[in-house]
Amino acid sequence: MSLQFYKHDHFWKSPSEYKPGEKVTEQTVSEVETHLGVPLPKAYVTLMKEQNGGELTYRYVLFNDGDAAIIPYFHELDVESGVGLSSVFVEECGLPDHLVLLTGDFHSWLALDYRKGANEPAIIYITEHESGNGTWQEHFLATSFDEFSGRLFKKESSSS
Repeated sequence: MSLQFYKHDHFWKSPSEYKPGEKVTEQTVSEVETHLGVPLPKAYVTLMKEQNGGELTYRYVLFNDGDAAIIPYFHELDVESGVGLSSVFVEECGLPDHLVLLTGDFHSWLALDYRKGANEPAIIYITEHESGNGTWQEHFLATSFDEFSGRLFKKESSSS
């Protein structure tokens, strides 16, 4: 088995069971950024303009300790759904403020972390603490969205 890392092609899985949202326009980006109160990373916006959410071809990312997480899909970029609901889920789940949630399932979240400023957010993965006490564990993934996307990989079966 070998790991094949994302190299800026075939980001979105096709066909996909996750139905993408409406096509992303500059107006959509502007509305979402105003709603969230932060500028979104250019590399992220570019991918969302290709397809507004959906399953990822490169769906795994390594943590610094060697463990991996599955990032099956990104939520759509929209004010009234997907990424636009970040503040609702941050409050509902007791997550730290200043996060923009790219995907998640109430037990784990991939987020843009704006806690250190609104320029280029870090990328973090947050999971419920295994104790079940309502706290969260944070895993730093990358200093930028570009760096994060380059760490995404898929598993390839090697033929002998």
